[in-house]
Amino acid sequence: MNRPFTIFSVAFTVLLLVVCSRPVTALTLDDLTHYFHDEDLLTLAVADQQIPALEIQPSVPLVRGTAIILVSLQSQSINLDTGLVLAESLGEKGWRTLLIPTDFNQAEATQPASVTSNKPVANLLTAPVDYDAYRLQIIGLINAAYTHASQFKGYTFIVAEGMTSAVLLDAIHNGLVSAPDTLVSVGAFWPARTQNNALAEMLAQSSYPVLDISLPSLSQWQSATVEQRRNAVAMSLKQLYRQRTFTAQQSYGGAGDRLPRPGSAWLGTEIYSWLRYLGW
Repeated sequence: MNRPFTIFSVAFTVLLLVVCSRPVTALTLDDLTHYFHDEDLLTLAVADQQIPALEIQPSVPLVRGTAIILVSLQSQSINLDTGLVLAESLGEKGWRTLLIPTDFNQAEATQPASVTSNKPVANLLTAPVDYDAYRLQIIGLINAAYTHASQFKGYTFIVAEGMTSAVLLDAIHNGLVSAPDTLVSVGAFWPARTQNNALAEMLAQSSYPVLDISLPSLSQWQSATVEQRRNAVAMSLKQLYRQRTFTAQQSYGGAGDRLPRPGSAWLGTEIYSWLRYLGW
């Protein structure tokens, strides 16, 4: 077992115990800096904030590019644990990985969400989220990550999940942030009908390659647009698109699990297969 997986898994377990022992909705700078080595940490300038992130170097001489993985401790799929497993897997294939927490400065709505509100509850663990504010937050993170990645050669791709993927698709579609060389969208959804239904057309009109991962267990909102997304892309004759479904029998291992589950390996295999298909 190599250094990144051993040390990072232990660090994540300790970090998780610390964070879950207090009522927080966001990571703090100390949460990461206290439990990871300095050489694996970097700081991204986002507006007036300094956001810490993890940078995992490739473990082979031939570097193919940079993977930007947006993670959340509150996620049951793309959390820090899963991100570390993906980083190790991608590093073995020559990819540098930036793990960027989205738990900083959550874009919370000022009022509780109602049935008719367009500022819905993200999930049982988070406060109501304002769509525009959260999109702006993700744009800031991505632009900062792009700036850091630009100093290196190779391709740049993004892995984003759920509502993060939804606002990122929107931001790219409206020209608010540059498109990556490819996007791995994992269970994209937004729990409001207008924004959720718009995702299919955004994918259909996208000019960049997309690996669209469906997670039936993630959200009914995500499941509701799986066929719609696939059909819209087919009607648009978009070529560089692949939709894959993660089976319910497998488990990623969410926040609270000590070890990565088979789903982490499955996702890594799907991503690498997609990158190979693109010729990278």
